[in-house]
Amino acid sequence: MNFPEHDGLTGLLTRRAFNERAGSVMHSGEKGLAVVWFNLDNFKMFNKRFGFTRGDEILKEIALILGSTFSHDEYSNNLLARFSDDNFVILTDWASVEMNIDVVQEYLYSLHENVTLRLRAGIYFPSDGEDIRASCDRAKLACDAIRKNHSVSSCMFHDGMSRELALQQHILDHLDSAMMNEYITVLYQPIVRLSTGKICEAEALARWNDPERGFISPGEFIPTLEQYREIHKLDIYAIKKVCRDYRARTERGLPIVPVSVNLSRLDFELCDIIREVEMAVMMNNIPRGMMRIEITESINEEDTTVLNLGIEKFRAMGYQVWMDDFGSGYSSLNVLKDYNFDTIKFDMKFLHGFDVNKSEKAKYIISSNLEMARLMGMQALAEGVETEEQLEYLRSIGFGKAQGYYFGKPMKLDEMFSLKRGIETVSS
Repeated sequence: MNFPEHDGLTGLLTRRAFNERAGSVMHSGEKGLAVVWFNLDNFKMFNKRFGFTRGDEILKEIALILGSTFSHDEYSNNLLARFSDDNFVILTDWASVEMNIDVVQEYLYSLHENVTLRLRAGIYFPSDGEDIRASCDRAKLACDAIRKNHSVSSCMFHDGMSRELALQQHILDHLDSAMMNEYITVLYQPIVRLSTGKICEAEALARWNDPERGFISPGEFIPTLEQYREIHKLDIYAIKKVCRDYRARTERGLPIVPVSVNLSRLDFELCDIIREVEMAVMMNNIPRGMMRIEITESINEEDTTVLNLGIEKFRAMGYQVWMDDFGSGYSSLNVLKDYNFDTIKFDMKFLHGFDVNKSEKAKYIISSNLEMARLMGMQALAEGVETEEQLEYLRSIGFGKAQGYYFGKPMKLDEMFSLKRGIETVSS
């Protein structure tokens, strides 16, 4: 089968053609090469705002800018490709690569003064004869490393990233076996009603204790599974485990409280997540009112249509839908405008380092957001509570519920019900 060598939109090399040609160059023994991975920030949001036609024009502009900038080098054998969507890769001479990246970024700024377009770049210097695909992976990892750092436009790959790449690969290669062998477990963190001090709900949280690598942080395996679009496997696994745990308690006639499960925005794209939740709930005879659906604030990064339909369907079926990590990003108000939630979970991370009794700014931020949630008919829950001081302040301004290490770390379900806080029992 003949595959096209050039991208139909930009005229650049395709990924396949680039890998073949660049691989030949690298194995020829040519020295002083650099592989650069480019990514255009927030391109999907740009398409949403200005339309796909304008987005295609931007991609063609970038292809021309990259081609003209790097063609000015004394090195004449640059290979430039569009790998997918807004990802471009170039094999070039190492000597002027950083200067050229700065020129490209400045040119983009000058062309679009009213629109912020940032082309991130990850740089990798391959060894003689190194595999081109591995080199591209390393350049991409460097590019991804500055996704949230808007003060720089480029990053060079370093050895620490090799360890990160190896961990990512381990996570992807061992996810299925980790779930099958229960190296990934589901623990529960209590949610306490502040007026009584009793446990009224719980949040289910996945933890991975790997036989080879030990404890793998959720901050490592969750972003990896989201990046490589495997997160739905973990979320479905967690939902099923929660339902089995709850059935086991009800069959023994033990008390239960509602539990929240975390869903990724991607779950609504990668699988029929509503059907998966319904099947697990029905098979284990769990009332819908005992399950809370938590969705993170990062939902605002993509098109709202599919997710909004999913949220409304969950709510119509009798599930409460919560917004997780409110206040952790920059788009909280837009999220509240676009979606309907039953409860907002306020992220207390921004309180760290503040003395809540002395910081009037911290007090104002929290109390004003709490009042806004009330006016919109939503309940409020503070998460990440760690100190008595924080707790007393949150209680004083009217928070009804809270969770955090102050009340207890994630633990096994039976252990949570053994805490000496008392339980708001719910009849099964």
